[in-house]
Amino acid sequence: MQRSLIAIALLLACALPAAAQTTYAPSGDTLRFRQVTQAKITLTSPQGEIPVTIEHRALVSVVRTKGDSARAWFDSLMVASSSPAGDLRPATDSALRTPYLLTFDPRGRVRVVQVPKFPATFEGITDLTRQFDDFFLRLPDKPLAIGLAWSDSATRSDTTNGRTSQWATNVDYRVERDTVVGGVPALIVGMKQRVRVNGEGPVPNQPMRATVVLEGTDDGFVVFAPRAGRMLGRRHQGSLQGDIFLKGGQGEMRMKQAYSYTGTVDAVR
Repeated sequence: MQRSLIAIALLLACALPAAAQTTYAPSGDTLRFRQVTQAKITLTSPQGEIPVTIEHRALVSVVRTKGDSARAWFDSLMVASSSPAGDLRPATDSALRTPYLLTFDPRGRVRVVQVPKFPATFEGITDLTRQFDDFFLRLPDKPLAIGLAWSDSATRSDTTNGRTSQWATNVDYRVERDTVVGGVPALIVGMKQRVRVNGEGPVPNQPMRATVVLEGTDDGFVVFAPRAGRMLGRRHQGSLQGDIFLKGGQGEMRMKQAYSYTGTVDAVR
């Protein structure tokens, strides 16, 4: 009898489906997100502090297509900056509905294949070629459950228009608790990220080049709906510090740079 019970138990165990790995939903629907980023930069020169503020507001659409391919575009976009040199708010019409081409795997790892050509007036305000570097939650290779913790790291480099940049990130994630957003069951995933940035390139409208080294942290949380396979929202804030070296015909200068920011992303039905 005992052997029979064990055999039945084994048969039942084999018949039960294994826990499904949490992934993003397959191709089909167009996902839309409202994104707001506000940043403050403080440059400390021998003559004193130079404050700069930057704002980015956008409605972003992303659609996964066959395989790991995806397209994304801006339905609306506003970028602006304010500094002692004046206020800038360039026109963005030419950047709307012009697609990015991406790879987007089921675990949320995104790689940019092709970016739109953005207006030169965006230089010094924002670099939208990096829009999707850290947009989506990168999922683990296990089903999401409260208490699950995992780490992820990424290194991204780019050379465009005489500029080079490299971002290195190490992120610790932990599923904190469950929630409901608009009737959709979801999980809140806390994140703590360590960031290092290196960059070099020309200074807009100035006969000099700049080298930047920044390090800091980015903390926040992501709301993810496992059954729907969708990210519903994200909140994060970061603070980076480092040096900027300027070199030109009139010599060299070193300044301290502090960069802080807040960001929100919300899924739009």
